Amino acid sequence: MYICTEYVVNINKKCDMNYTITLTANKLSKNGSIMGKVKDFKREMEQHEKGALNVYKKNPQMSACDRVVTVYNRHTKQNVEAIMFGSNSYLGASNLQNAKREAVKVTEEFGIGSGGVPLLTGTTIYQERLEQIIAQLSGFDDSIIFSSGYTANLGVISGLIRPDNLIIHDKLNHASLLDATMLCGAKMLRYKHNDMHALEKILKDNQKQYPDGILVATDGVFSMDGDIANLPVILELVKKYNAILLIDEAHATGVIGEKGAGTLSHYKIKDRENIIVTGTLSKAVGTVGGYITASQEVIDYLRIYARSNMFSTSLPPAICASAIEVFKAMQETDIIEKLRNNTAYLQHKLRNEGFNIMNTATAIIPLVVGDQSILTKMSVDSLNKGVVINPIFPPAVPANLTRFRISVMSSHTKEDMDYLVNVIIGLFEKYKLERYVSK
Repeated sequence: MYICTEYVVNINKKCDMNYTITLTANKLSKNGSIMGKVKDFKREMEQHEKGALNVYKKNPQMSACDRVVTVYNRHTKQNVEAIMFGSNSYLGASNLQNAKREAVKVTEEFGIGSGGVPLLTGTTIYQERLEQIIAQLSGFDDSIIFSSGYTANLGVISGLIRPDNLIIHDKLNHASLLDATMLCGAKMLRYKHNDMHALEKILKDNQKQYPDGILVATDGVFSMDGDIANLPVILELVKKYNAILLIDEAHATGVIGEKGAGTLSHYKIKDRENIIVTGTLSKAVGTVGGYITASQEVIDYLRIYARSNMFSTSLPPAICASAIEVFKAMQETDIIEKLRNNTAYLQHKLRNEGFNIMNTATAIIPLVVGDQSILTKMSVDSLNKGVVINPIFPPAVPANLTRFRISVMSSHTKEDMDYLVNVIIGLFEKYKLERYVSK
């Protein structure tokens, strides 16, 4: 038994060279009604819940997000201590002592919220400091803080792009980039993941129709595969065809590059002309929020025209202050080096044991299972064995690449990682799966 709660629909647009646009929509009702699908979903969830196989309704955590967490198992009604291999807090920063102390101090001084949107009364000194730190780390002039990485992507694309422009996406780009494209009304084309020949073909075929009107968007680190965009070639093509480059650094900041500076730093790229970077504070930085960083003229424009900035309340000062402490730790401690060492250790161990972890090069390790029903059962079993791992189903990934998405943290020990591998081996043996599930 498994849960797959969404259907895939085609959004018909005129696409050159038959580049099909396939996006995920909400569920369809059997009778076409709005509430019919809600009732169908309720029955589906009740069935899975009775079988203790509803992996989409999460067992709540009873402790801080850290290397080891306490989870309340709602089926057994017991607290379970488990090693966390499912968090995006790659640096363990969600429970960083200095960041927590600063958050408490600033909350006492500034209160629990900013009290306004950035362009009215919501900008605090801590937000300004954080924006400067992000810009300096990324090598740009300035930055804007948003309430989330999602709203940062909505803001940059809807603020800059019009319906008479073209946005070209890597096929594995994050949903927020695709949603922003649909919102702005621009034409959208997608190229096969990390296929530079396909990207150049689209650019070449569309350059004359969209002079000075093409944006190429890519994740820096891809959230489900853990591999890295080929930025040197992408940047070369963007310049050749006079386009603008947008890089989503959600899973790259704090993970790759010098002192966690991200994908441009990873490739030692110094150029910043016609490049815009977005990111999040909710992954390696361990808190919440998002950002855009770019040239001063782009930032000045987007402060006004990024609607998700203008019409959304600023982050609480304590959130900004705690994020500043995490960026300090990235510069002054060895937490990034620990993350890289742990990542290399676990990747090597899983590959040596014969598992398919695809082409990951980061702390995101996809472990292909391939069978949705078995993966659901494995997910329940793994918690019972004291490990938290995320199961990933369609439509987030293709059915044949259904997987565990393992997240490495700086704070993991070798014993933690060895135990995880032993649990996974035991699960594959229990369900009689070959260790290497082909793509």
